[in-house]
Amino acid sequence: MIFEKVIDFYWYYLKNLKRHERKLIKYQGFGDRSIIRFKRESGLEWKTISKILNSIKILDGLELRNHIRAIYSENKDLFDNPNTYVTHFGPIGKSGAFIVNQFLRCFPGKQRMIIANSNSELSKLPSDASIIFLDDFIGTGKQGLDYIKQVSPSLNSSIQPYLFTICGTQDGVDLINGYCSKFVIKSQVILTKEKDHLLDPINKVLEDKEKTKIRELNQLIGIVDKNKYHLGLPFAFYYSAPDNALGILWSDNTKYVNKKVEKKWYGLIPREY
Repeated sequence: MIFEKVIDFYWYYLKNLKRHERKLIKYQGFGDRSIIRFKRESGLEWKTISKILNSIKILDGLELRNHIRAIYSENKDLFDNPNTYVTHFGPIGKSGAFIVNQFLRCFPGKQRMIIANSNSELSKLPSDASIIFLDDFIGTGKQGLDYIKQVSPSLNSSIQPYLFTICGTQDGVDLINGYCSKFVIKSQVILTKEKDHLLDPINKVLEDKEKTKIRELNQLIGIVDKNKYHLGLPFAFYYSAPDNALGILWSDNTKYVNKKVEKKWYGLIPREY
């Protein structure tokens, strides 16, 4: 026990893990979370914890709104067209509606553009209009593609639809682009396999044995069974971690059994807080 405390002291203080706390504090659910406790309960080695912490990206509110402003600036003619409308991607209550609210914080004068996300409202769009769907994240692209298939029948053939997101993966964007639809897809930030897909075979951030250990932990706490979108991304918005984020980071208070002992998982950036 004393030896463990000495090792923890070395990594936490001499390796300056406080700098990671300053990054993690941008996440609303971090609060008084402990990197040391996460390390002890996960059983991961300090070098693995350090690699994960070095990779984590937390997008705060200012950064998110700056990306929204960039989306507007890069597509100003489209947004300023009186025949352009804006709505959110996905059902009411999901992150797309949150992004629309953030869009209005940046551009309160654009309230007239906003329409409800419903098949009835989409079917009422005037001929030759453009409709912009806003969302925060494209992961595997499967959820996005399902939603495009759902709303497309409500759009008149003369309507030009767009999907603008804050972040996405290249595979997810490519999957949606590969589907035969009129949607134009753009993502401000692309998370790559080489840098961000920590569990992908071509990613070199973690060694193979470290990836295996994390996969085992994901399986242990039920991430693989409950979440089919586990890409292992060390990424979160300040308000929530997406499905594709590294499961051991956002899963919290999840019951699991390890060596016949019932425990509860301790997440570093929990979804519910």
